[in-house]
Formats: sequence, structure tokens, C-alpha cells
Amino acid sequence: MALLAVDLKEGTKSVHAEAERSKFVRYFFKGEISAATYGRFLISLYQVYSALEKALDAHKDNASLQLIYFPVELSRKAALEEDLEFFNGPEWRDMLLPVSPAQQAYIDAIERCAATKPELLLAHSYVRYLGDLSGGQILAKKLQKYNDLPEGKGVAFYHFDLIEDKEGFKDQFRKRLNQVEVDEETHRQIVEESCQAFIRNIDIFQEFDHELVGLPLSKKEQEALEAQAATQAEEAAVSSGFLSSFTPTNLMNSLANAVGFKPTA
Repeated sequence: MALLAVDLKEGTKSVHAEAERSKFVRYFFKGEISAATYGRFLISLYQVYSALEKALDAHKDNASLQLIYFPVELSRKAALEEDLEFFNGPEWRDMLLPVSPAQQAYIDAIERCAATKPELLLAHSYVRYLGDLSGGQILAKKLQKYNDLPEGKGVAFYHFDLIEDKEGFKDQFRKRLNQVEVDEETHRQIVEESCQAFIRNIDIFQEFDHELVGLPLSKKEQEALEAQAATQAEEAAVSSGFLSSFTPTNLMNSLANAVGFKPTA
């Protein structure tokens, strides 16, 4: 059986790329996510991490989860609470309800794993924590740059203060994943659950798409629209030429040729 960290990386490659291409992430990188929208996005993250860290704490003695259980180094709830107050004010907890459909689906997935097969929580830890330690660092810089945030404010979520060597920690996390001993079916389910976790994240991103309507298109998006318009115009021209072949004169000539009739001059 292949190493779990290797299979997780390979098995999620496609859906990981899909998440990175999502509208929300693309606009985030362009600096076109408002502080208000980001504040609401943090609510979604808080719902997810509240469920995940509650589940991990409840199953911290599970042999597989013990290997990647780093509550002091990785826990994000307190950091999220700090950012939530910065962006949404002291009454931010009022925004926790109602729970959105995408938030609820993500919470349900985590709770299902915890109740039926805790080893599947490895998938959710892999997707969230390694993602935050990797791409999240880039997002923090974008957030500070485009929103002109005060030094050290609003980005606590992306700062892992107790991890000095992030690359080294990620390597350690992957090595621990490779030490997990589960049967082949559970191994497959962990990889599948990680794919579903990426989909749950995409669903959360898409809940904010309506707030991004009307923002300027990127160069690539504009080129794609122009290419689509050119293709549609070409198809319309071909269709028009085909239909023009059915004029009365053309039909009579085609019929005459078919029966061998040669009209006199």
C-alpha cells in the first residue's frame, strides 16, 4: 500500500487545482475582496474550525490521530476570534447564526467522520492545516497589501507563532501521515474524504460569488470571453451559409442535377 501523504497529494491534485481556480480565490489574489466580505468569510472558517478542533480533541487518543495532533501549534479558533473582532467588531458572535448551507454541510461532514470513523478526520486536518501553512501565507500578504491593514492586525489566522520552521513542520506532518497504519479500505476512504473536504471549501467560496458580480475581469477571463464570442460568431456564420444553400434556385438546380435534367439556355 502506498504512503498516505503521497496518495493524499496525488489524489487531491485535481480538486485542489479547482479550489485555487474558484472565483473567490482569484479575486482574493487580485485584492478585490472587501473587508466586509472577508469578515463574513471568517465566520465560515470559524464554523469549520470549531467543528474540526472539537472533533480532534474528542478523539485525541485515537492511534492514527495522535500522530498529527498538534493542538498548541495548529489550533486556529483563538486566532480566528481575534480576526473576527477586528473585521466585524465585538458583536461578531451575532453573525454565527443562521448557519449557511455550505457551512452546515462542512460541519456535518466533520461530525459524520467523528461519529463513524475518526481516522477520516486525518483528511480534514490535512486539507485545512497544511493549506493554511502553505497558500495561507500568501493570502495573508495579499490581505495586508490590498486592505492597508495595521501591522499585525487582521491576519492572526495565518500566523502560526509557535512554528518557527513552517517547511520543516509540514515535512514532519507528512511523515507522521505516512506512519498511519490503517487497512486498505480506510486508506482509500481517507483520500476520498480529503477530496470531499476540498469540495466543501469550494462550496463555501461559492456562497460569496454573488458579492463579486460586476468586478473587473482579469486579462485571462477577458480573453476567454473573447474566444467564446469568436467561436459563437464562427458557428453562426457556418450555420448561415448552410441555410443559404436552401434558396429556391439552389434547390431547383440540385433537383435537376439529381434527375439528370439539363436546362436549356
